Amino acid sequence: MNEPYSIEAQPCVLLVDDEEEILVALGDLLEESCTLLKASDPCSALALLEAHPEVSVIISDQRMPGMTGDQFLTRASALSDARSILMTGYADLDAVVAALNHGKIVAYVHKPWDADHVLCLVHEAHRTWQAQRALKVEQALLHGLMKSLPFGLVFSDAQGRCIRSNRTCQGEDESGHYAPSLKPVIARLREKVWREGQAEELLEVTDEEGQSSWHEIVRMALKWPEGVPLSGAWQVSMDRDVTRRVLLENRLNRGERLEALGRLAGGVAHDFNNLLTILGNCLEALSGRVQGDGQARAMQQKWIDRAMETVDRGEGLTRRLLQFGRAGKGGRTGEPFDIGPFLKERASLFRQGFYGAVPAIRFVLELPDEGPFLVLTCLEQLEMALLNLCVNARDAMPHGGTVTLAARRVAHALPAAPPDCEQEQALALEVRDEGEGMSEEVQKHIFEPFFTTKQPGKGTGLGLAGIYSFVLAHHGDVAVESAPGQGTVMRLLLPLLRG
Repeated sequence: MNEPYSIEAQPCVLLVDDEEEILVALGDLLEESCTLLKASDPCSALALLEAHPEVSVIISDQRMPGMTGDQFLTRASALSDARSILMTGYADLDAVVAALNHGKIVAYVHKPWDADHVLCLVHEAHRTWQAQRALKVEQALLHGLMKSLPFGLVFSDAQGRCIRSNRTCQGEDESGHYAPSLKPVIARLREKVWREGQAEELLEVTDEEGQSSWHEIVRMALKWPEGVPLSGAWQVSMDRDVTRRVLLENRLNRGERLEALGRLAGGVAHDFNNLLTILGNCLEALSGRVQGDGQARAMQQKWIDRAMETVDRGEGLTRRLLQFGRAGKGGRTGEPFDIGPFLKERASLFRQGFYGAVPAIRFVLELPDEGPFLVLTCLEQLEMALLNLCVNARDAMPHGGTVTLAARRVAHALPAAPPDCEQEQALALEVRDEGEGMSEEVQKHIFEPFFTTKQPGKGTGLGLAGIYSFVLAHHGDVAVESAPGQGTVMRLLLPLLRG
């Protein structure tokens, strides 16, 4: 394994003694195998330590003027992680014992010294310093990595106890690190790792407030301790919240499906419309040639009229298909416009969808005081989308109520927004009703082409699919809030141009 941090291979030794001949003698002994720094008093030695963090070994005399060796080494330990050797020419055992008890020295040498013994002590102290510094570097890197990881990381032993984690679960059963709904999954993955060495799973998790998120759990056996079978090996588990990725993938897949269906619908609509045109012309020609007496003539004309009505309904369906086919294409976006004046001008059009409704339905337009809200989209498609949502809101309130169309700025990141748009905020166009609401199961399908909850003949199931395709093509998104008996909020999220 490569060294994670540059550590001196050759000992850097600080010699501290008030006798010059001792410094010379030690220098002669160590100069071939060590880098040397020398100081004749403790204060100068402390200054050298501050300037040279690469010092790995300190050899200090005990009896020096102003400061004893053990006192100097105590102060030196606050500045450096160097290993210390105390040298004394007297039977000063009390100082040696005190220094040893305080952990400030690793050995002591009595004057006169044995050269081989001193060399052995210095290099052994240097190797210990190297190992300790490497360990500190590894610990710092691991600590920094675990603190900065954007996902949960848990190391556990064979019994499932948490050994290390970037969450608070040390010493506990690691299952306490996860949501209650994930505990059986973790147990299953742990058993799979015992058999195969690695396991992973993508899970949808629902919290106490009913909010869903997606988690990717990856788990594997550690190779250490060597030779331990998988059933007894330590394991590491990574828990990543991939909700954003899953939603983007679903959004992309749905957009691709809608685009493909749009192309298919457009092609079928063109061919079907040609057939309807021919059929309509034939019926008109046949209508002018009705024969027979009064009752027979009336009956023939009645059937021809019904056929003509069916052709008209078919033409209406082809228009919807063509509109759906065009919705996924950005088309001409035009110039930037302020959404406030646009909604005020179109308010009367939206209100027309509620005239004559029984029971009565009230329409409310809510616009914020601040502005302008500049957006870049297709005016015609946006108008049709809002009108469609208003009609859906009306149909969802058979007992009457209020439909509200509101515009406001919201904190919402749109990943596909162009660079000249605000990146962390969006324009929310909301159509709120007080109707019957939708179940979660219905909400999963409302944007699918041809899915509808309306009675036969009342809807084609292309409206919301077309709206979703249009919004997606203009770098936006659609959000739904609904529950049975609590109404529905349909929210179109569009990028806001920077002012």
